[in-house]
Amino acid sequence: MFMVDRERSVAIVRNGGVVTRHLRFDGKILAGLRVIFWGNIEAKDVYLGKGCVVMGRITCDRAVIGACTRFNEIFADEVLIQGRCLGRYVKARNVHIAEGCMIGEVEADEKIVIDGNSKLGKLNAKKILASSEGGGGET
Repeated sequence: MFMVDRERSVAIVRNGGVVTRHLRFDGKILAGLRVIFWGNIEAKDVYLGKGCVVMGRITCDRAVIGACTRFNEIFADEVLIQGRCLGRYVKARNVHIAEGCMIGEVEADEKIVIDGNSKLGKLNAKKILASSEGGGGET
């Protein structure tokens, strides 16, 4: 179901895998397509592929959430959420949200960048940058 490379500090979860418990790793977690996590994810970096489901909480320094992914909560330093994701809560220093996402609440210590049309409940940040056309925002 998953492989661990201790030399490179990487844990890889195969496409279509199911992780039934909490996953804590001191390094990167890479998840393939359509992986289901029933518990929490804790790591330095979390990279989720397209169509993943996370029932628990994601806690990390940097998170890249693949398109069409469903999640409950993300607590991170930097977060990139790709298109058409569905989530409940995001708390980070900087958040970048792609087009078509539906998120209940987003809190950022510095800035939130929104590319394209998304349905977002509550936003709280020092700076909010929004573009109605996908691909905009700051580089």
